Amino acid sequence: MALPPLVEPTGPLSPTETARLSQVRSLPQLRLPPIDDLGHRRLAAARVLVLGTTGLSAPAVRSLAAAGVGTIGLADVGPLDVDALVLATTTILTLSPDTAVTAHDEDLTAESAPRILGGYDLVLDGSDLTPQPFLVGDTCATLGLPLVWGSVARGNAELSVFWSSPPRRSGQRSTRLRDFFGTDAAGPVAAADPGVLGALRGQAGAFLAAEAIRLITGTGEPLIGRVLTIDAESGRFDAAQLPAAQPVTAGAVPEPGDADSARGAASVTTPASATATATATEE
Repeated sequence: MALPPLVEPTGPLSPTETARLSQVRSLPQLRLPPIDDLGHRRLAAARVLVLGTTGLSAPAVRSLAAAGVGTIGLADVGPLDVDALVLATTTILTLSPDTAVTAHDEDLTAESAPRILGGYDLVLDGSDLTPQPFLVGDTCATLGLPLVWGSVARGNAELSVFWSSPPRRSGQRSTRLRDFFGTDAAGPVAAADPGVLGALRGQAGAFLAAEAIRLITGTGEPLIGRVLTIDAESGRFDAAQLPAAQPVTAGAVPEPGDADSARGAASVTTPASATATATATEE
């Protein structure tokens, strides 16, 4: 089920942006989904924070820029990789000169995350494992921001959209990153890097950008409440429903602002495929 558009449109697109979109539509490698003028004006007004400048985030950034997202923020859980930041910024401005790029050269912490994330319409996390795996997910849940998330390991990728407070009457239930990994406070633990199929990164990153575009423009059916698994070795795509959240255990306190606070925090069993992906990091 399509959701209402996440972002209100800007005024008319600039002549530069109009000409750029016309050119982009002619390039197969940057082909855009069928979005009308109003949708492109929503994209021009959108503010998207991308976590990570390598891995899945790099192809996602390219696709967001090609689509004409008006503001792209770049951040990470640690100090930004300067070389990767320069490359990402150059790529964005080459593809979309009208896009504003904001680099957050500040560690994401419990104190800084609400301030940084709160300035955006949605967050795209392609950084994979972090020292604080639930920091971004919990912050998005508290702020009510959609979180477009993905992870890869070897020849497998998993993608989803988590949103603690989707629009009323949208038919979408509240979901959080913890619904996928379970409520273990320690979160997924990184293991030795198993290596990642490079082409899968590009494919999964483009999927993440497509999810963000769907949410911004209100087109298509986003992956809220579902997990898309890509098995590059067998060429299979599978989408499975996230388990329904269970009642909170005695003594637990629901997170403020959570649309499901009356029901409490989710307590689910982590899928086997999620465990496999969660215990690996990208190159």
